[in-house]
Amino acid sequence: MKMQSAWAALCATSLVLSGCGGGGESDATPAPAPAPAPTPTPTPAAGAVRTIVMVWDGLRPDDVNATDTPNLLALQQGGVNFQDNHSTYPTFTMMNGSSFATGSFPKTSGFYGNTVWTPPQGTGNTIPAGKTATGATQSYSDPVFTEDYQVLSTLNDYYGGQLLLVKSLFATAQAAGLTTAAIGKSGAAFIQDLGKGGLFLDENTVMPRSLATELQAANIPLPANVVNTYAGGEAVTLAGTNGNPTGRAGYVTFDTTAYDPGGTIAIAARDSSDETQGAPEDAANKYMLNVFTSYILPQKKPMLSVIWFRTPDNVEHGYGPGSANGNAGLRSQDARLGELMAALKAQGLDTTTNIVVVSDHAHSSVSGPLNLYPLRTINPSASAPNGPTVNGATSGTSAASLGGINPSGYSFSGDVRSADLLTYRGFRAYDGAGCSTSAMYGISATGTPTVPVRLDTSGSVCGAANTRYQAISATGTFRVPAPGSLPTNGIVVAANGGSDYFYIPSHDLTTIRNLVTFLQQREEYGAVFVDSRYGAIPGTLQMNQVNLENANRSGNGQPDVVVSFNWDDQAVVHGKTGIEFSSVGGQRGMHGSFSPVDVRNTLIASGPSFRKGATVTTPTGNVDVAPTVAYLLRLAMPQADGRIINEALLSPASGATPTVAASSISPSAPATGLLFETPLDPTGRTRDTSLPLGTYTITLQVKDLTIDGKTYRYFDYAKATRQ
Repeated sequence: MKMQSAWAALCATSLVLSGCGGGGESDATPAPAPAPAPTPTPTPAAGAVRTIVMVWDGLRPDDVNATDTPNLLALQQGGVNFQDNHSTYPTFTMMNGSSFATGSFPKTSGFYGNTVWTPPQGTGNTIPAGKTATGATQSYSDPVFTEDYQVLSTLNDYYGGQLLLVKSLFATAQAAGLTTAAIGKSGAAFIQDLGKGGLFLDENTVMPRSLATELQAANIPLPANVVNTYAGGEAVTLAGTNGNPTGRAGYVTFDTTAYDPGGTIAIAARDSSDETQGAPEDAANKYMLNVFTSYILPQKKPMLSVIWFRTPDNVEHGYGPGSANGNAGLRSQDARLGELMAALKAQGLDTTTNIVVVSDHAHSSVSGPLNLYPLRTINPSASAPNGPTVNGATSGTSAASLGGINPSGYSFSGDVRSADLLTYRGFRAYDGAGCSTSAMYGISATGTPTVPVRLDTSGSVCGAANTRYQAISATGTFRVPAPGSLPTNGIVVAANGGSDYFYIPSHDLTTIRNLVTFLQQREEYGAVFVDSRYGAIPGTLQMNQVNLENANRSGNGQPDVVVSFNWDDQAVVHGKTGIEFSSVGGQRGMHGSFSPVDVRNTLIASGPSFRKGATVTTPTGNVDVAPTVAYLLRLAMPQADGRIINEALLSPASGATPTVAASSISPSAPATGLLFETPLDPTGRTRDTSLPLGTYTITLQVKDLTIDGKTYRYFDYAKATRQ
């Protein structure tokens, strides 16, 4: 796709010449850009150091290497490497986005993203109401995906401006008179500045309106969806040359009939053998970073910035960790880091600016046990995918095909639809989605599909004739009934990926116990956590033991039961350790579980405030980033659950030496008398005779760090054991 003239103008004025490539031509000659609106230089407290937090979404620590991430490796070697950093559980993007924003766990912040459900409230069955970033009406009867600034704004309004129950790092900085900037991934960047008190640019919009005006005056294009942000006298009209600078291609797929026993009905599978697409969001990230480095940084001089790109997470979801496109995502993100560092140097800011690189979580491959679901070859396509290029990335369907069993191949298993399994077993369960297909439901060693594809010829199941779907229950659609119409003891499932949330508005103890028994018997599920209001349930831990209970959200956004899908941190897919079951979605990579692979994420820091060439071996967590950055800005966040990471600093807040004690926590009593059900049979009729004792329990592995009389707990993993 040719670059628009406005994008070319941006590149021409950028201080990071290596960050721009290609270029289209225009007959029109841009008018000289007017001087930007003056921004008063902030007067930070004495000793405050400009800090940029760059989030590499989904980065595994073992992905830092000389080949794919040379800039990050150099930063790690020259600064501080944190060897034992921890993602907040559940290890989702938005959950950790709130931890970065507030330095807190859900027990304090009250936030549970990625996908959440807000039960109807009061006699009027009130639920939120609003639109998405694309301008479409968003349903809040169903669980909602929160990676969207408009969705977050709607929820924040619904909660009276208290979607986050504690003051954020950005709000703290703004109250001190500091300029802030949040750039990047939809939802994740916005939650840093819910109060809209700073500068903001993501894949959909620009805020405030004055910044959009300035960028247009400087011939810099805007995200195409910005037109949905403003109306009336503030409406934005895009220039004819604007284009869609943040557009990205969908995943490359191929068709397979392996899920139809008759061999005729085809469904789409992600083509992990593809080497043509690279990172489809590469151009969008390059655009946003260039706006930051060539305009926002020199003109607005923010003291605090968060730059959060969806790379490498996006390509890891589509193709899996270790895939060709996944590795291209690493190289793409490393190039952005190189451009940021070059811009800081060109502007004379490199020696006075801290850079903190952190991932929200790591990443696993989606797969069931490899002895049940052997990996399989994908025969590569000899031709390019059939779709158009989108901002330089290929798209569409390739001519790849599914091959035979191959230990060096790819997974075609791991997807689980909790609402379908529960409905088949007599529960009244809903996940808010309609009929769907997935090439990740599982193909056994004999080639038998775990959930065969079916064709709804009449439309009686899916609502439209000739719809393909996969389900074991009598329906393939699980939309949540209208507010006030949920059946007695109904269950709403917020399917999130590596963990699922279960909401039981009736709070019926029998339903809770039956649900827990179901989860314990199905081998796709791992550790189960239950709200403490239901008392001790054998084999489970309470949600307050993993910082998931919040009194303000009980019955109003907090799930009643949280389960991590089962995982194996030793299994290897395409050279990368770690597999897990996942909510259905056809993804080849996932996170969100309580696996040590998902939990153990990346944290690297460099700059004038940090030690040089140092390694921190004491446990740290994503909740520690905000209070540490606040300290660097000479601010304080007393409500944060995290700590200042003094071990990494040249001038620490405390010189005390922390002590660390590891331990494990298990339920007071295991669940007994269970009949375990193999993943190969979703109906539950086939029992796993290799586990004759019928017992289930959990091991929660923790580390407690004590310093200055206060103890901070870090969770390494939670594992279910069946015998």
